[in-house]
Amino acid sequence: MNWQRARKPAQKAERMTAILDAAASLFDEKELSQISMRDVAERAGVGKASLYHYVKTKEEVFLSLYGHELQSWLEGIEKRLDRLRKPTPERVAAALVDELTSRPRLCRLKVVLAVVLERNLSDEAITEFKESLLEPTDRFVTLIHQTLPQLSLAAAKDFLFQYHSVVAGLWPMAHPSDQVVAILEEPKYSDFRVDFAPLLQRTLVKLLQPSEKGNSDAK
Repeated sequence: MNWQRARKPAQKAERMTAILDAAASLFDEKELSQISMRDVAERAGVGKASLYHYVKTKEEVFLSLYGHELQSWLEGIEKRLDRLRKPTPERVAAALVDELTSRPRLCRLKVVLAVVLERNLSDEAITEFKESLLEPTDRFVTLIHQTLPQLSLAAAKDFLFQYHSVVAGLWPMAHPSDQVVAILEEPKYSDFRVDFAPLLQRTLVKLLQPSEKGNSDAK
């Protein structure tokens, strides 16, 4: 089945939704390196040539998927933090961890974002992606600052990048290959086993504690 090329914005949005749904289902089943543009086209029910009318590379497909997942995650975080009556670093960290652990797809996308997805792109594609991050970045930084006013806006922005870095680094350590899992079953290697949620929670609590420097930053 080949789509007719979409002409209207609503048609283009419908096509992109089908493409992202296909990419998401494939990513839930396989590693990114195992997925081709042909796979995405076949799963979306579109000819490969038609797919290139909407996205030029596999990286663009999954950057778009990352943006979609990020917006959905942010909406979930806003709801969770809005329900906190007396926010503390511990409660905010718990909300962040609970929302994130319900979204393994987003965690896996964070792992490959900088080292894979932001490669093999045109200047235009990179610029478009970074532009798409401006609004959710501002929303998250403002949300953290308003929830924990003891954190300056500058400290909340630092936390955003620290949070992303911790998740991107910790997730693959906590979800190794089957071969590594089997080896770590030996008691002498038990210290190398990583429990993602508890360690992330402890780390985020520390990062959300206002530092002397953070308190002195301009708001």
